[in-house]
Amino acid sequence: MTSPANLTPPPEACEDEPKATFMEHLEELRRRIFRALLYIMLGWVVAFALTPYVYDFLATPLLQIKPEGTKFVFTHATEPFFLKLKLALILGLILVMPLIMGEVWGFVAPGLTRQERRAVKLIAPFSLCLFFGGVALGYYILPAAFRFFLSYLDDYPDAQLLQNPAQYIMFVVKMMFAFGLGFQTPVVLVFLAHVGIVTPEAMWRHWRYAILIIGLLSALLTPSGDAFSMVAIGLPMVFLYFLSVALVAWIARRRQRQALRFETR
Repeated sequence: MTSPANLTPPPEACEDEPKATFMEHLEELRRRIFRALLYIMLGWVVAFALTPYVYDFLATPLLQIKPEGTKFVFTHATEPFFLKLKLALILGLILVMPLIMGEVWGFVAPGLTRQERRAVKLIAPFSLCLFFGGVALGYYILPAAFRFFLSYLDDYPDAQLLQNPAQYIMFVVKMMFAFGLGFQTPVVLVFLAHVGIVTPEAMWRHWRYAILIIGLLSALLTPSGDAFSMVAIGLPMVFLYFLSVALVAWIARRRQRQALRFETR
């Protein structure tokens, strides 16, 4: 006869049981969305005081190489205000992003398995470093990109550059964000490998298709769509793909060793 102790479900089984009703989940989602919006509003207000410094930082890549006669020119009376509004919103989102991600994690984590939660906790710092590395690279190559574009200004002797500041700032922000987003490719692959969906053999076998997909992503991510920007973001992504193959192979070997140790017990 089975003892009552043997009827106790394992921790994994208890973990998968529903802990809240649908309405309770909706109520929790409402509270977390409200707190996230509150964080954004507070970050937006704080960022207003920092926008002049951020504007100077973002304007530097063009100001370093601007040809003679280049000027930043607003073409509408409302543009200075709305530029500051947009820049403050972007900066505010960056400032409060850890708080927003904490709300997202608090809502999503209970629905994940123990293995999935462990994978997210391991990969999150890696993802953050790659994102800011991509953003830094995007900012670093901007002077070279603008130098390339402005080299064609010499073909028009009577022309000078009158740059709209709002368009320029949004272009720089989109370019930096595109690089940061493109550098998340290894994070996706490593996460899929950690949960057992992707294998290093499959990644190595289909590397040609991966490079083709990276080329398409480079064209979609870069706001200008020019060849210089596509190559600048595509080459690091190709390197990161093959780095991901090595990381996935290491994860696969580690999983095999853990499985062998489990079988020998």
